[in-house]
Amino acid sequence: MTLIERGFLAQDADGAYMVGARLLELGSQVAESSAVAHRTRAAADDLARLTNDTVLIAEVNWSDLSLLIVGKRQPTHPVPATSPVGRRSGIGSGSLAKAVLSGLPPTGVAAIVPQLRLTPRTPRTIVDPQRLVADVEASRARGYAMQSGEFLAGMAGIAVPVLVSGRVLGALAVVGAASRYPLAKLEKTGQLIRHMLAQHSPA
Repeated sequence: MTLIERGFLAQDADGAYMVGARLLELGSQVAESSAVAHRTRAAADDLARLTNDTVLIAEVNWSDLSLLIVGKRQPTHPVPATSPVGRRSGIGSGSLAKAVLSGLPPTGVAAIVPQLRLTPRTPRTIVDPQRLVADVEASRARGYAMQSGEFLAGMAGIAVPVLVSGRVLGALAVVGAASRYPLAKLEKTGQLIRHMLAQHSPA
C-alpha cells in the first residue's frame, strides 16, 4: 500500500499490480546521473544536430555483460523504433556492443566473447564468436564500430567506446536508416563521433 500511495506501484480494477509512473521519474534521474551520460551529454547534443539522426548513449555492465541505454537524442524526421532509454540488452552484435568490446585489450575480448549469447536478431547478426572477435579487432584499429542490419533490419549504427582512465564505461552511437548510411558515410560518421568526444572531453 505504501508503494501505491507513493506512486511506485499501481493496481488495476482486477487487483493486478503494475509499475507506477513515479518509477519513470526515478529512471530519468538515474539516467542523468550516469557517468557515461554526463560525460557524453554535450557530444550527443552536437551529434544529434549535425546528423539529424538518433543518438544513443549506453552504459556497460561488465558483471552481467549487458548494455543499458541511459541517453537518447531523437531526430526531427520519423524513424523506425530504436532502443528506448532504460532498455537493457546483453552484449552481442551491433555497433554499441562492438564498440565497448573494442575498448578492451585483445586479451579481454578473448576472455569475454565466449561468454556472450550471440542471438540472431536479423539474418545479418554476427553469431560466430571468431567473426565477432575479428570485427571487434577491426573496430579497435579504426577507432569506431559499425553495423548495418545486424541489430535491427534496415538500420545502421556507428559507435565509439567511452573510456575514463583506460576503463570502458559505455559507448556513444549514431543510428539511422541503412539506406542512408553506405560504407563511406558510416566511416565519416565514426570519425565525427570520435571528434565530438575529443572536443568535449574534460581538460
